[in-house]
Amino acid sequence: MTGHQDETARPGLALAAGALAGFPGPALLIGPAGALAAANAAGGTLLAAAAPELRLALAALAETAQDGVGARLVAIPAMPGAELVLLPLAGERRVLALLHDAPLARNLREALIESRQRYKDLVEIASDFAWETDEAGRFTFVSPQGVLGWAPEALLGRAAAEFLTEPGEDNVFAAALPVASAELWFRRPDGGSARLGVVAAPLRDAAGRTRGARGIGRDLTAERERDAALARARLRDRLFTHLVRAIRDEIEPAAALAAAVSATGLALGAAGGVILRRIGETLAPAASWGEPLGTALLDAARATLAAADQASLAVRGWEIVGHAARYRQRVEGAILLWRREADGGFPGSDRSLLADVADQLGVAIAQVAQHEHVVSLSRTDPLTGLLNRRAFFDELERRLRRLERDARAAVLLYIDMDNFKRVNDCRGHRAGDEAILALCRLLQAETRGGDLLARRGGDEFALWIDGLGARAGGERAEALLQAAASLRELSGDAQHPLGISLGLAVAEPGSGETPEQLVARADAAMYRAKTMGKGGVAAAPPAGTVPA
Repeated sequence: MTGHQDETARPGLALAAGALAGFPGPALLIGPAGALAAANAAGGTLLAAAAPELRLALAALAETAQDGVGARLVAIPAMPGAELVLLPLAGERRVLALLHDAPLARNLREALIESRQRYKDLVEIASDFAWETDEAGRFTFVSPQGVLGWAPEALLGRAAAEFLTEPGEDNVFAAALPVASAELWFRRPDGGSARLGVVAAPLRDAAGRTRGARGIGRDLTAERERDAALARARLRDRLFTHLVRAIRDEIEPAAALAAAVSATGLALGAAGGVILRRIGETLAPAASWGEPLGTALLDAARATLAAADQASLAVRGWEIVGHAARYRQRVEGAILLWRREADGGFPGSDRSLLADVADQLGVAIAQVAQHEHVVSLSRTDPLTGLLNRRAFFDELERRLRRLERDARAAVLLYIDMDNFKRVNDCRGHRAGDEAILALCRLLQAETRGGDLLARRGGDEFALWIDGLGARAGGERAEALLQAAASLRELSGDAQHPLGISLGLAVAEPGSGETPEQLVARADAAMYRAKTMGKGGVAAAPPAGTVPA
């Protein structure tokens, strides 16, 4: 500080000297006629660097301040933006001048206002509404925008629990501890519900007692619906990928459809399910999974599907849903799923996914049917529909292996038509086909469910009969000869009657005979029957023996 130090012993000057020393900015003590009495370090620096115009301005202001009463706030023409606080000293001809940075104070005020607005904007962006509750959980404050269609006045004074659709969630609005994130269902004015995300903190008085809570809430309904839709889409993609792989990788059609129904049932939380295939005009079970439903309930669901593409039943404690599986506008089958009503019903999202699965199954079932058709063509005779030569040998090999396990004999009858060539020569090939079909129908009428019947080619047939020995096999052969008398009306001419000759070979367990060897024995016996005059049966010698 500069100036006359002896003068500061006076009371007013002592106060001024203290103000000079403690003021952070430039401070001056100006005497009569604008003379500088004292200054702090910042004030001295300012005067040393100031232009003469500034000194004259300060002196003029100080002179006028000495004539007035009370403090004054004046602008300094030579320092735009600065303000000078002039404090006249009582009983003195001196003025304390404190330089005040007006933009700084103004900026501080503006920054405070801006920070308050920023906080308000952030709260409004981050939430749909702000709230406070009292000790009883009643709303005491709700932000002006309200919440989910409720006006603030409709909420104030009412307990938050009134607006919650699930019990026990109102503790968020009476939080005793901070709640970083909670979700609850909040009732809308129209009776619907919205998913609300809430952040809350307790309000406490000076003694630390909880007197309510304060927080913000945000409507998460659309976001959760998007999350659920995305989850359903991901589940759909995973399920369809699994279905495609199952159908592609499984060779057996039944296994492919079983994999499809199990994957769908597990994905939708079902207790059981079935895939139906169209067989003629009915929907027959093709693959099932899980807990069985029962014939009566399954028939009820099938009846519903017969009249519509969708089925939804609640019967005897079960909820059953189903959807028809179409391919090119034709119903190829259907899928049915069920679970107990106590475990909750199938929501709309599950039914929608089931419809998507049914669309894929329509294609899959049609492909399975086409595959089976191709396999059938490769294994069956196109004229009679019986097994062809290749399929007969495949099945005969399996039967011989089973013969070893069951330790029971079986009979193979080799059948050839007598005078068949005469039919073709005299009446044409169409009449020959009619004769072959007539013999096919005759053999089918004389066989049982477990018998194996095949067309070996031309007018030759083979019949495998399980569980018969030589005697019983001979009796079956004689019965076929008697039935074949009906073929005579299809003869080429009266001198060459149409009939059959049979060779009989008995397959014994433990013989080690191959299918080819067994067929060769029966074939040789059939030719021996023809050489003996046709229209008879000849028995082959046992396996491993030399024919006489």
